[in-house]
Amino acid sequence: MGEQKRSLLRQLYLPAVLCTALWGSAAPCVKRGYELFAVSVDAPFSQLVFAGWRFALAGILVLLVTRLKGHRIVPKRDEIKPILAISLFQSMLQYVCYYIGLSGTTGTKGSVLSGTQTFFALLLAHCLLPNDKLNRRKTLGCICGFAGVLALGLGGLNGFNLTGDGLVLLSAVSAGAGALVSRIYTPGRDPMLLTGWQLLIGGCFLLGVGTMGGGALGRVTLGGVLLLGYMIVLSAAAFTIWTALLGKFPVGKV
Repeated sequence: MGEQKRSLLRQLYLPAVLCTALWGSAAPCVKRGYELFAVSVDAPFSQLVFAGWRFALAGILVLLVTRLKGHRIVPKRDEIKPILAISLFQSMLQYVCYYIGLSGTTGTKGSVLSGTQTFFALLLAHCLLPNDKLNRRKTLGCICGFAGVLALGLGGLNGFNLTGDGLVLLSAVSAGAGALVSRIYTPGRDPMLLTGWQLLIGGCFLLGVGTMGGGALGRVTLGGVLLLGYMIVLSAAAFTIWTALLGKFPVGKV
């Protein structure tokens, strides 16, 4: 293996696979979290409260680590727009759809459908970024991959429903748009600062919407707190790594 390939393996491929593995574990954790915190599947505002705590605390964790590393955590004026744009797509819209949709489908199916965000990101990048176009190999890979995901989502895993699977799929579209926004705004900026604030703002938004709608956690147990702790760490790590990757590499490669 050449030095360039080894460098890409360390800097791009392994971190990207780690992110997808962490996000893949999130869907069953969310389903289990509903049980441990006594959140009903027909209580969308309570689900948003659960999501809000996860992302707000993940944002605080990222900012604490950023500060411990000696980096500034107060955003400059020209960083506010990027933070809000990334948060809109990667935390607010994505997870309103994801958490509510996941209550109407299985954890396995949710993980499969969430995988389509890669294809949406590639299509959006092709349409909007002049230096990130699809070639024949990427197009063929997208067609095969997307067909496989839809085969599982539409037929292989007991059919498709709009209120569950449809919302999870819509969250994947938002995630794809979020990847594009990150690619536009992250280069030249601190990915940890952007990630920390976008998660904190998005989490507070979800928490606020859920609370105003009358949502609440049904109970708090040690098992639930430990599970939430894992989800906070996975969100902090995955979003930070993903944002950093999009700041260095084209969307198609990531």
